[in-house]
Amino acid sequence: MGKINWGRVFLCGIVTWGISFLLNFALFVFAVGETEFAAVRQADRPTITWVRASCTFAVGIWTMWLYAAIRPRYGPGPKTAAMAGVALWVIAALAAVLWVSSGLTTISLGALLVPLVAALPTIIVGTLAGAWLYKE
Repeated sequence: MGKINWGRVFLCGIVTWGISFLLNFALFVFAVGETEFAAVRQADRPTITWVRASCTFAVGIWTMWLYAAIRPRYGPGPKTAAMAGVALWVIAALAAVLWVSSGLTTISLGALLVPLVAALPTIIVGTLAGAWLYKE
């Protein structure tokens, strides 16, 4: 089994994060609509933005680690990258549904559905871009 190239994991994780973050932002702006987006921007405090950016950065790194970890078994390439992106999305989606279903947040399960579905292609595209740069 090959060793994980940690430098590339971090570098490619930054690429994955950047592309996913920009695609999510664009999708949110265009899919949600101007009125709802203005309300979110008004309620969004700098701390929340910083936490959101930090968490998505960690997700990018984690995704590239997952890709590097499964790559020896499934082989390098876009299929393995897509599998890593989908696997991470499933874990994140389950965590979000669990959190929302606990009743500790004001978001309904129905309102969570659109962002969850929209996040799948953005994480896959970001993972494909990061995996394209990854070398062991």
